[in-house]
Amino acid sequence: MIRAVANPIISDQDVYPTVVQFGRTSALDFTYAIKSLIDYLNITSVVLVSSTESSFDHYSIVAGIEQTAKQQRSFRIDKFIEINEYMLRENKIIAEKLRTTTSTIIIGDDFNDLGMVLRNLEVISLSDDHYMIILICNQISEICTNSIKHIVADASIIILAPIIEQYKVMANKLSERLNFTIKEKEIEMYVTMYDACYGFCFGTRHSSILNGKKFAQSMRNQHFTDIFGNVTLDGTGKRLQNYAFQWLPSRNDEFQRVMTLLMIEAQCTYGNKCFDLEVQNTNDEFWNKYRNVTITRCVKCKQSFLSTVAVAVISCAAVVVLCLIGFYLYRKKKHMEAYRMMWKISKEDLKVIETKRSKEHAISDNLSHKRRQLESYALVGTLKAEFICFKQYKRIPWNKAQLKFLYELKSLNHNNLTNFIGICYNDLDRFYVLHTLIERASLEDFIYDHQFNVDNTFKCAFIRDILKGLQYLHKSSIGYHGMLSLKTCMIDTNWVLKLTNFGISTMLNELIDQNYIRTVELIPQQFYITVAPELLTGIQIGWNFPKGTVVGDIYSFGMMLYSIIFRIKPFDRLSLKEVLHNVVEKSLRPQIDNDNSDPLITLMCECWNSVPEERPKLENIRQTIRTIFSNSKGNLVDQMIKMNEKYAQELEHIVAERTSLLVEAQEQTDRLLCEMLPPSIAAQLKAGETIIPRNYESVTVGFCQIVEFMYLMEHCTPAQVISFLNEAFMTFDEIIKCHDAYKVETTGETYMMASGVPSENGGRHIFEIAEIALKIREKTLAYKVTAAPNWHLRVRIGFHCGPIAAGVIGLRSPRYCLFGDTVNFASRMQSNCEANQIQVAESTAKILMENSKYNLTKRGVVHVKGKGDVNTYWLNELILNKQQ
Repeated sequence: MIRAVANPIISDQDVYPTVVQFGRTSALDFTYAIKSLIDYLNITSVVLVSSTESSFDHYSIVAGIEQTAKQQRSFRIDKFIEINEYMLRENKIIAEKLRTTTSTIIIGDDFNDLGMVLRNLEVISLSDDHYMIILICNQISEICTNSIKHIVADASIIILAPIIEQYKVMANKLSERLNFTIKEKEIEMYVTMYDACYGFCFGTRHSSILNGKKFAQSMRNQHFTDIFGNVTLDGTGKRLQNYAFQWLPSRNDEFQRVMTLLMIEAQCTYGNKCFDLEVQNTNDEFWNKYRNVTITRCVKCKQSFLSTVAVAVISCAAVVVLCLIGFYLYRKKKHMEAYRMMWKISKEDLKVIETKRSKEHAISDNLSHKRRQLESYALVGTLKAEFICFKQYKRIPWNKAQLKFLYELKSLNHNNLTNFIGICYNDLDRFYVLHTLIERASLEDFIYDHQFNVDNTFKCAFIRDILKGLQYLHKSSIGYHGMLSLKTCMIDTNWVLKLTNFGISTMLNELIDQNYIRTVELIPQQFYITVAPELLTGIQIGWNFPKGTVVGDIYSFGMMLYSIIFRIKPFDRLSLKEVLHNVVEKSLRPQIDNDNSDPLITLMCECWNSVPEERPKLENIRQTIRTIFSNSKGNLVDQMIKMNEKYAQELEHIVAERTSLLVEAQEQTDRLLCEMLPPSIAAQLKAGETIIPRNYESVTVGFCQIVEFMYLMEHCTPAQVISFLNEAFMTFDEIIKCHDAYKVETTGETYMMASGVPSENGGRHIFEIAEIALKIREKTLAYKVTAAPNWHLRVRIGFHCGPIAAGVIGLRSPRYCLFGDTVNFASRMQSNCEANQIQVAESTAKILMENSKYNLTKRGVVHVKGKGDVNTYWLNELILNKQQ
């Protein structure tokens, strides 16, 4: 209920409808107090200065005034400046920013060290230059300015603070009640909390409303008096508080009021304002000095024109000197870095890793997992690198030009280039040139893989990236690539093409010619296919590299275009040795259809021109490529997303199909399991539960056996016998499904059933089996066997009621087995029964005879194996009905 912050949002009844504000000050009050002064003095705008240290529970009062003034459009704010009081140098800069043409500066008191902030803002100097400084105080003037009274007096700072009558009397009463000394700054907080608690008690005494929103509404426009004085709430439930603008004539004087602002209840208007401010006791003589104040340019700048010019000249001279020094130091740094050889790799930092991956598994069929076949790679620290290795015969002394070249090669950085890591030399009998390793694949791997669909989007993206990398190299101090081919174009995991092994061909050519290094093994002749003919002259094929030139790169690009367009190697079916000879001597080029008018093929032929100077410029090639592929939409990432979406859709279809098959198989398994076991037992086993064997006090077990089954076996084929059994037992199964019983098992021509297990059914089991037995006999009387027309289906049925034990036996092929004398007795009832009869013992018959539905006929005494003489009965309800 107590409003303890200056955040204006707390006054919004739509956001906080349950709040009643007992705080004495608020951003809304201060905003309208300032507006009253602005209207009185005809001020056009103000500058607000606030603390940066604010949060919801410690909100800067000036920040609240700024927010409220903008919402209410109360007055124009020229500047809103936030200060971090712990950054003194910044505050000095802000002091200069305060010197604007706006003469009214409003500062909040919510700084930890208000005096230090005021000194750093040079308020005394601002006051001397006719600026009006207003300090917003949340407490009475005496407490707010207790430690800064001298600054307030010297700077003629005007204080805007709440009026609290008999403040000392209030403080004494509070100290007496709390029995301990309270800090002056905390007195107002304790009093406000008391007023809030008293107000709550006042509200509950006059109203029985427990709803927070309705209670807050009931407190609006209320008046009450507690031990600290009168409290009046307006139409929004906000406390009405009087304010005053005060002035301190000197350090030893008391504060004098120069304007009093009384808050009077009024009808609520826009912005939750439910009060009017009545201006009283205005000291016109005091305020006249602040009317129509104009801040001149000289006062604002505090500098004369001459001093400004002098500062400008000195500043310009200093900038020129610093630029000259910086340029000299930059050149010196570059010069020193070239000699520092950051590209040199020591043998301790280099580790060569031999890979053991088989070639057939090196390139995956899956595009997203395609990887290069690497026999070895290097580790430079933790960085993976690919390398070219040579035998080193002599120590290499680099000259100044070579050091500069290698430094600039190391400095190259472009999205379409791999990074040149450096050279390892003079430490071993090996010479290594290293670039960052791209493990995915080279352009050659994709172009010659015909399972990979290279459409115009891919062609455009690959060619564009090649040209971007070449353009960067040709414009750099390196000036060329020198080894451009499909093998030196790498595709990274983001489908960005990067050129590698660039800029080193001329250096290697010179080192080999001077016998510093030699190749470890012959360079494949295929490497020279993309080399310009003028560069093949005078080098040892297989033992040396050609020098690099810009026009040589254009020729190599043309050869790469041939592979990209036709997806075959140039001169694929010719002897490479003869090809290289004829390329130099007879200007041999790959064969193409002369009638082909494809602009890309025309460009390719122009790049092959035998006269190097007549080959197209790189910029012209780029323009031609843009024209040719102007209709190519999207980029490689878009293309790969489409391919992955298509693959995902196909995968979803496969998954759905396999899931359907799995569900079907699962359902079939469930059906089979439920055929083998009672449904409740099957459900427990599927849930992974353990079936605990148990005894059942009363269960009915029945057996049904086909009579003269051997006759059928002798006169029918096995297929006919199996078909008959399936048909007969399925008929029995359909009957059992309609009753609370289940099929235990079938053994040959015998069918076993039970009721009351595993689900006990309260004595109904004997009647369920009796009903099943009668229906089975009824079905068999009308059953005809197609395979044996002269043979009639007859059955013997016997059942018995009594206790049994039951449990699951087996893990892979579980069976729910029944044990006990009841099972044996039921089997004997069936085996001693006559055809088309249902036989039960006397104990079972007595239970059935208790129900008038069943008619039984006494058979008499029958000798039962293991039981002796047993009195038995026929269950003949259907036969009796037919006789009637």
